[in-house]
Amino acid sequence: MSNRTELRARLRLELGDTGTPSLWSDTFLDDLLVEAGAWYSRLWPRHATGYRDVASGDRTFAVPDGALGISGVECPPGLPLPQEASPVIGAPLQTGVRQTWSLWGDEILLGRAASGDEVGSSSLVIRHLLPWDRLDPVEPWNGPEGDERLLILWCAAQAYAWLEGQEGKRARNPAAGSSSTRYADQLEREISARRRAATSRQLETSDQ
Repeated sequence: MSNRTELRARLRLELGDTGTPSLWSDTFLDDLLVEAGAWYSRLWPRHATGYRDVASGDRTFAVPDGALGISGVECPPGLPLPQEASPVIGAPLQTGVRQTWSLWGDEILLGRAASGDEVGSSSLVIRHLLPWDRLDPVEPWNGPEGDERLLILWCAAQAYAWLEGQEGKRARNPAAGSSSTRYADQLEREISARRRAATSRQLETSDQ
């Protein structure tokens, strides 16, 4: 895996910006790479699992810090709960019905108060989505190595879009516009290929 410094060097090569003085500053490219990491996290977030202790009568639980979304809840572990479209705040609790969950702000709300085998240490399992770590100048990125190319393409498109804007202020008609479009188109193709590959892997797994 690469760190931000290594990715910046790869980005400069991609941009052909290896001369002196450089067209884009290190700070500018570093900022783009950090933004690229956040952009990538919104497309393909990291899957994580959190646990909550459950006491009898509990109904609300905090969402894990930094979570971009919740993909599933189990209670007790191994029993996925169906998600309600929205919680009914203040509604009387029901017993004897299947447990459900819903999301209300930064809290997970159970459809009814916890009881029976739902109660216990780490009895609530929260499957959630997290961003990948912020790109660091020294530590390797913890995202998928095969997707580092997507970060480079995103940054290249953004860098040329910025250059196009700067040149536009000077009433010029540079090649930056065609370059930003070319990189944006290439990025879309790479994203589509990535999604197709992910779908194929899911189908292969389900067939086994």
